[in-house]
Amino acid sequence: MNFAGKAALITGGAQGIGRAYANALLDIGMKVCICDILEEKALEYIESLPETQKNNAIFQKCDVSSFADLKNAFQRVKSEFGRLDIVINNAGVICEKNYMKEIEINFIAVIQGTQLAFEYMDINKGGHGGYVINTSSEAGLAPCFLAPVYSATKTGVVGYTKSLGTDYHYQKTGIKVNAICPGSIDTALLRDFPSGSIDDEVSKEKMLLRKPIKPDEVGKALLKLLADDKNGSLLRIDSDGLRYA
Repeated sequence: MNFAGKAALITGGAQGIGRAYANALLDIGMKVCICDILEEKALEYIESLPETQKNNAIFQKCDVSSFADLKNAFQRVKSEFGRLDIVINNAGVICEKNYMKEIEINFIAVIQGTQLAFEYMDINKGGHGGYVINTSSEAGLAPCFLAPVYSATKTGVVGYTKSLGTDYHYQKTGIKVNAICPGSIDTALLRDFPSGSIDDEVSKEKMLLRKPIKPDEVGKALLKLLADDKNGSLLRIDSDGLRYA
């Protein structure tokens, strides 16, 4: 499929995995809206892009725990780009002491972002169909005793993705829904894991045993998922490489 000229919305797009997603999509000629609370980082990122890509990226300040902010982001994409083809629900946090924040950002915002994606991309509502990509985690595929609520939210994302990524929903809407499940990725989220977990010291010990990979590898995973034209699939990416779960 040719993605040149098509448009994507990425939550948590200012840094880390979200930025890697943006780079990957810009490289195949897409237009992207970076949605994040980190305005300075997002604007610095856009300013750093090659001139050929700079005009294809916009920033929308967005706290995904605010449904109003999410709605504004979708409206901005439609008004700026005239269409929406890919929605990536990527924003995430680890903060076991404030588990409601984890649930709001990691799970409820994914549901709300997906529902908005269906409103804007449904072929029966004036959309062109497209893809919803949710960032889950290896913690969504197996228990994580150091971050149980985080693991629960990411497991929820897996179940939600697989439930919507079915022929029933695709035939009605023209939208395919998949998830990427990263392992240890060299991001701020990984570096913040010990302080966000239930046991700082044990988390630090466990992290010494891991082999983080660069966020760009997750960007490559996104392109593979799109090239494979999957629906209801979970793509794992970590130091062992890419494989479907």
